[in-house]
Amino acid sequence: MTADEHWERLLTALEQDDTILEQTIRDIRATVPGYDDVPDSALESSVRRNIALSIRTVRAGFEPSPQDVSEADALASERYAQGVPVGSVLAGFRVCMSVILHRLLEHAPAHRIPADQVLASSTILWALGDAFSSRAVLVYQDKDLARALADSTRRAAWIGDAVATWMEPAELARGAALYDVPTSAPLRALAADSHPEADVDRQRALDDWAERAGVRILTAVRASSLVGIVIGDPTPGVHPARPTAALGPAVALDELPRSFESASAALRAAEAVGRTGLVDLESLSWRAGVHASPEVTALLRERYLAPLEDTGSFGEHVLEALEAYLTHRLSIPLAARSIPVHVNTLRYRLQRFGEIAGADLGDLDTLIEISWALASRRSGPPRGGAS
Repeated sequence: MTADEHWERLLTALEQDDTILEQTIRDIRATVPGYDDVPDSALESSVRRNIALSIRTVRAGFEPSPQDVSEADALASERYAQGVPVGSVLAGFRVCMSVILHRLLEHAPAHRIPADQVLASSTILWALGDAFSSRAVLVYQDKDLARALADSTRRAAWIGDAVATWMEPAELARGAALYDVPTSAPLRALAADSHPEADVDRQRALDDWAERAGVRILTAVRASSLVGIVIGDPTPGVHPARPTAALGPAVALDELPRSFESASAALRAAEAVGRTGLVDLESLSWRAGVHASPEVTALLRERYLAPLEDTGSFGEHVLEALEAYLTHRLSIPLAARSIPVHVNTLRYRLQRFGEIAGADLGDLDTLIEISWALASRRSGPPRGGAS
């Protein structure tokens, strides 16, 4: 009998040796954690495939690459679904090869197999282990990524629905438990504009604000908005670096859509009057009307801003003087210093405004109306009205 025939007889004997299967299953159950939920039938089937793969590789006589071990894909996918850690999958495969190698060493002398051939076969088996490991790890990484993306998608969908729609109580409660959102403590809805190319940076900026403000925040992109749930009371005076974000009032979990309506109105109002940072309807006060009441805004712009349109740069100086005068609580000296101009120059510009626009700066209603018109300048022509 030739050396090749002796070698083939040994490999055939290993293929037909059911004790290899039995010992491998026992050793995996006894020494490898994570297989508690793997049924006996599934484990037996995979061990049989691994034994066949190992002996086939030794028979081929060369070290395999990961591309040669397609069996790893099916096994890794099955174990992933069963919750077996990837380290345990690799350990289980090595147990199988170890049992085969010990049987090979045990029976080689009786089949007149030279020591160098046995050594070469052991090298091939460990190379098979490395190739199997590389492929199985990639399967786990791909599945972890797919699971993470799916979880992220479900999380974003729940946040968006909880904030902007009226959800079924059971689904609302399930998501709250899953994402650690309190059901008894007050929550606030958050709204900010979404820009696809900048949303990741904007969400990071909001996360940074939340950390500085001492709150926890869950954010998601919904349609053209960044929406969020704010858990806790933010520290006053702490603002996000970007973007402008609006908060709704504190409400119970199932009232978040009402809070979001308020936050959305505050965001639009802030844009209309050029406010940045963190805003809400309470802080915007009457300025919210600039956006919410376009007819009034158009009327006041026509009354107080339109008469200055044909006065060129002088009109801009007059508006600057008005802004300073109102900002500094009607103090002529403080307003003049802030621009800066001489106090008489400021008085002259205010007087000319009164003459051009027919406005009495000593009348409280007039001052409120001028403030409204000036606040609307940053929004361009108001909706549905004169420019």
